Amino acid sequence: MSSIEAATYPVDHSDPSESTSVLERRFESRQPIACELWMIDHYGSTVLPCRCLDVSRSGMRLRVPLGYGVAEGQRYELRSHRPGARCSASLGLIASRWATVARTRLCIEGGDDHLEVGVVLDSAETPIARVVS
Repeated sequence: MSSIEAATYPVDHSDPSESTSVLERRFESRQPIACELWMIDHYGSTVLPCRCLDVSRSGMRLRVPLGYGVAEGQRYELRSHRPGARCSASLGLIASRWATVARTRLCIEGGDDHLEVGVVLDSAETPIARVVS
């Protein structure tokens, strides 16, 4: 099932004649997907598990545990396997793609607290899978 979603968010304009909200760019069809991923920062010092909730051609919506300091503008490598893990179930392939955090939303749900994170995938990176030995 795909969905098209548009939302507005406030923007501070110096010119008062300009609109106070901008249409968000989330117009691509989204496909629900449930898979575990790993977010790794540029230095490899932060490695955190996350869950992909849906995916589009240029982005993903992720569910991230609290306490890692994930914020808008940060860049992470998204990987299908934890660094150093053997991946026998995937025929030796590891999917990897860099992405930038575009939005975050704190979700407090009675013991199931988490951060919902929207990321924009880098488009220039290929290949997205590599063979590991």
